[in-house]
Amino acid sequence: MPHHSLGIDIGGTFTDIVVYDHDSGRQWSRKVLTTHEDPARAVASGVAALLGEGRLAPAHFTRVVHATTLFTNALIERKGARTGLITTAGFRDTLEIGRERKYELYDLQIAKPEPLVPRNLRLEVAERSRADGGVERRLDTAQLESRARALVQAGVESIAVVFLHAYANPRHEAHAARLVAKRHPKIAVTTSHEVAPEIREYERASTTVANAYIKPLAQRYLELMAKRLDGLGIPAPLLLMLSGGGLTHVAEAQRTPVQMLESGPAAGALAGAFFGRADGGSSPRSGELSASARLASGSGSPGVLAFDMGGTTAKLSLVDDGEPLTAYSFEAARQRRFMEGSGLPIRISTIELIEIGAGGGSIASVNEIGLLKVGPRSAGSQPGPASYGLGGTEPTVTDADFLLGYLNPVFLAGGED
Repeated sequence: MPHHSLGIDIGGTFTDIVVYDHDSGRQWSRKVLTTHEDPARAVASGVAALLGEGRLAPAHFTRVVHATTLFTNALIERKGARTGLITTAGFRDTLEIGRERKYELYDLQIAKPEPLVPRNLRLEVAERSRADGGVERRLDTAQLESRARALVQAGVESIAVVFLHAYANPRHEAHAARLVAKRHPKIAVTTSHEVAPEIREYERASTTVANAYIKPLAQRYLELMAKRLDGLGIPAPLLLMLSGGGLTHVAEAQRTPVQMLESGPAAGALAGAFFGRADGGSSPRSGELSASARLASGSGSPGVLAFDMGGTTAKLSLVDDGEPLTAYSFEAARQRRFMEGSGLPIRISTIELIEIGAGGGSIASVNEIGLLKVGPRSAGSQPGPASYGLGGTEPTVTDADFLLGYLNPVFLAGGED
């Protein structure tokens, strides 16, 4: 029986779908515009079209891998769930205090990233654990239930629970999560010891809140995606790409979707590493490239610079010794593109990337002093660049490429529409 794999990548502008036949090495691909109101709809229509085009039987699919930047975009654009925070008494303002450092020392008008949870939705409860895991004060469960009820009445969809030193002793957090889930089963609950069980209160709180912020979106979206694929008759389980390059199943991704924030770019970096290893410097030209890469990477082995330009952002990753570099934290939604400390710290393992808001759909404008500026605003897929003819009116990189003759208007995006 044939053995097929299906790859799905949903970006802010395009959804890319690839089918690979492991027996023949043949592949089929399709690019469709992302349907933001229901991203799984574009996937379903694209996959159905590929099945018909290649005359492929759904029963022959044994592997489905999905990567996306949807959750990152929701974080950056502040389109996640209304989120509340329950924390140890005295630590309500950890998210705003941060590290008490300015990323630009002499900027009097500095703009720090706004916390994902406003102050009125950050509530305290009496409890305290010591750094060695010992209990200083037992959790006040009556107060916890009162705080959770107040947040639900305020309209939150998701609650983050972050208690002091929970990395050393998670019992209070686990007990609190059970009580909240029991009293309010429709509310998503995230605890810090499940997401980032590490020392440093600010980074742990920031990561936990980010997970809570995108969790309802992730739960709905991934459930719908699995149902759409099942409706097409594809029996293979849905696997999700993690930011660190690994794979996980739907239930785990729904529990800690923060692990998928950089899954789309991570997949691109892994592809760059794979093809870089396959190149191997076998020809004179590739040998010259490998020598240059060795000089650039500062090592005796070939290096690769992987570049991934999408509709909304462009990403770069350095591959050394056949593997992309790994980082164990990064910052999301930076106020300044390359300024450390200007974003929301996220403590997860991720393939190390440099990302800028300049893709094909990035909008060009003239700033207040008359200089041309491109991005980070994007036309996305709705309405998209003006050259798509879907209602876009602002100039984008794609429009410039079109006017310069770099794009084929008859076969744009693989012939779609």
